Amino acid sequence: MFDDYFFRLYGSIQRSKWLVAVLAAAIIIAAVIGLKSISFDNNIELMLPGNDEVYRSIRFLRESNLSDKVILSLGLTSSEYTTKNLIDAVKKLKESLGPPLVTDVISGISENNLVEEMLELLKYAPQLIDKQNLLLIEKQINPSGVKESLQNNYRQFLTPASTLIIPFIRSDPLGIYSNILRSLQKIYSSVGYEVTVENGYFISKDRKHAMLILDTPVNLTDGFGSRKLISYLNDRLNILPDFITADIIAGHLHTVSNEDVIKRDIRLTLIIASAAFILLFILVFRDFGAIIIFLIPLVSVIVSINISNLILNKLSYFIIGMGAVIAGIAVDYGIHVYTAVRIGDSGQEAVNSIVKPLIIGALTTISVFASFFFSSVQGYHQLAFFSILSIILCLACSLFILPHFIIKGKYNRLKHTVKKYGEHLNQSPLKEPKTHDKFIVLCWAIFMITALILSKQISFNSEISQFDGSEIEIIKAEQKFQSIWVNKTNPAVFVVQGKSLEEALNVNEKIYREAKTVVGEDNFSSLAAIWPSKQTRKANVDRWKEFWKQGKEEKLRELITTYGSDYNFSENAFSPFFDNLYTGTVVEDEPEKIKLYKKLKERFVMEKDDRIQVMSFFPDEDKYVNAMATISGNYPETFLVSRKALSSLLSKSVSSEIILLSGIAAIMIFLLTCLLLKDIKMTALALIPVITGITAVMGTIPFFDLSLNAPSLIAAMVVSGLCIDYGIFMVYTCRRSLKTGTRMAVTLSAITTLIGAGVLLFANHPVLFSIGATIVSGVLFGYIASIIVIPSFYRLWLKNTN
Repeated sequence: MFDDYFFRLYGSIQRSKWLVAVLAAAIIIAAVIGLKSISFDNNIELMLPGNDEVYRSIRFLRESNLSDKVILSLGLTSSEYTTKNLIDAVKKLKESLGPPLVTDVISGISENNLVEEMLELLKYAPQLIDKQNLLLIEKQINPSGVKESLQNNYRQFLTPASTLIIPFIRSDPLGIYSNILRSLQKIYSSVGYEVTVENGYFISKDRKHAMLILDTPVNLTDGFGSRKLISYLNDRLNILPDFITADIIAGHLHTVSNEDVIKRDIRLTLIIASAAFILLFILVFRDFGAIIIFLIPLVSVIVSINISNLILNKLSYFIIGMGAVIAGIAVDYGIHVYTAVRIGDSGQEAVNSIVKPLIIGALTTISVFASFFFSSVQGYHQLAFFSILSIILCLACSLFILPHFIIKGKYNRLKHTVKKYGEHLNQSPLKEPKTHDKFIVLCWAIFMITALILSKQISFNSEISQFDGSEIEIIKAEQKFQSIWVNKTNPAVFVVQGKSLEEALNVNEKIYREAKTVVGEDNFSSLAAIWPSKQTRKANVDRWKEFWKQGKEEKLRELITTYGSDYNFSENAFSPFFDNLYTGTVVEDEPEKIKLYKKLKERFVMEKDDRIQVMSFFPDEDKYVNAMATISGNYPETFLVSRKALSSLLSKSVSSEIILLSGIAAIMIFLLTCLLLKDIKMTALALIPVITGITAVMGTIPFFDLSLNAPSLIAAMVVSGLCIDYGIFMVYTCRRSLKTGTRMAVTLSAITTLIGAGVLLFANHPVLFSIGATIVSGVLFGYIASIIVIPSFYRLWLKNTN
């Protein structure tokens, strides 16, 4: 029945082949034109497992206030120039930056402004000092405590820094606000930058570098906006004098660079693959008509990109980067058809003789990609749809269109070559085993054992940074920035979510109290240390009023007046303290007038959509992360963002994904192979290239000091789908003694796949490179096993069967 349907369809197309050719040409032209309107997406989330915790962490890192910041690091290149020259250049650059791409520029902070802002914040001390600190204040309101405080104040008046200190001493004669100032200092140090302030500008400790922090409305995931922003900044940096260098530190730069690197890699790999395919077919077939074999997968990929984009809306650059690999896979079908038709006497009969193994081979490959639909990774769904569609289109064109346009000349060079090269393959399996068969099997076994031993050294790379293919100049600039400005590693983040700021601050306070006991107060930087919730601030105010109105205000006045004269303090020396004793007792939701509060809020609070997130920071070390994870488990609206924990979580998620997908693919490959061969022994022989290819991958990766990652594991599954095709054709040919040039066809199929994947070894992007390295090693050894090992196993097994 299958043969009847095949012959009817084949005959119908043959009678209307020119009409089919015109329709195909129209579709090709439309697809090529449609490439210009394709929208691509370089969002890393497409390639991550569907784990809520992973998505949440990645999304938080992407959306955080810090991610959209842009930092300009400027440095002197010559010792002939001074810090003053550097500051002058920074000032000029700052004045040139503005809307719409840059909304604010922070070049430093004025010492006078900082003092004013801190003094303004201290007016809110009644809201910030808790019951425990009030008890400490009470212990100081006595003759000995006041005398000691006044003596310390007098000594500080005599220091060189007295100009800055005097306002604080007048506002706080007993030093009762010192805890607030210490918390404030700790919060600023948690930013992690080593800076000094000189003339109001951020200057590095070596006094050779300055820093500008820019606010921009451009989201770092906005490729077009990021490109426009970087271009704008580069243009402005041209105004700097020759003795100053400038580095841009921004996530936007990674967005632009990744997009450029992937586009460049795709362009390079397609050019190399195209040239290699065309050269291969011209040299081997000596027939310009053979170029159509290459054109079929290329056209199939182009059409598939258009259809995929139409259905999926957006395509990942990583998926399109697989285009050369898919072309290398899909071209196999055209090679088998072309070889069979050129060698056979009748085109239709030749195609019919290989159509079943060809379809089953395609189905096994499709089954591997189909297993990706069971994954939670959205990018894998795109890869599955795009690959399956490309393979189906290429298979259909190879079976029903290609044969009608293959012209047989008087001298068929391909037939002559195959006869000379591959005739013994079609007959030898039916003979007695050869003497070298056992040697070949022994060598194969030694190779497998060696590869398995090497595979014990394999490591899995779960770092999220591996998906970043940014140019080396960007990485070096960031390393330079770290060495100049950063004094610690990136911290872990504890995030409290709430529908309102007050709700989030309430929970944040509870977290802070627990965190101090398990992590330590010095290791946990929280907004709660300086600005608690409204409810707590109101309670603090009530206690504050009650405390001072019990006669303690008058008592302190008397003590200061009595002992102040001993240190030459005038009667009104500390009037700012008493004048502002009740100034900050009006509890507001937020003190909008305090600039310092706005800066703290920008650092610790993030408003996104309909939720408020309050952040706290602590060292990203296992002991602290584990302790805070336990606390987070008790509060549903909280979560941790740890780069180290994220790597571990990614490793577990990817491992479970791959185990599931590999199991599904393995079952589907086995069942489909059994369906064609209908013999468990022949199925076992057909699986030899698969087992060899996967084992080779596991052995060669650590041999070349590489590591496995999610893309390379997916590529290993693709290897299994390719190698089973080689195994099926070799076993099918051995069993039925087909004379359709199978060895030549399998060899050319392997070569084209190696070209398609091998060009990825020229890619700069680490993901594309890892895919290329995996497929090349797996297909190479899988091909060798199909051509050499399967015939030897077949002959040895045949003798035992007889």
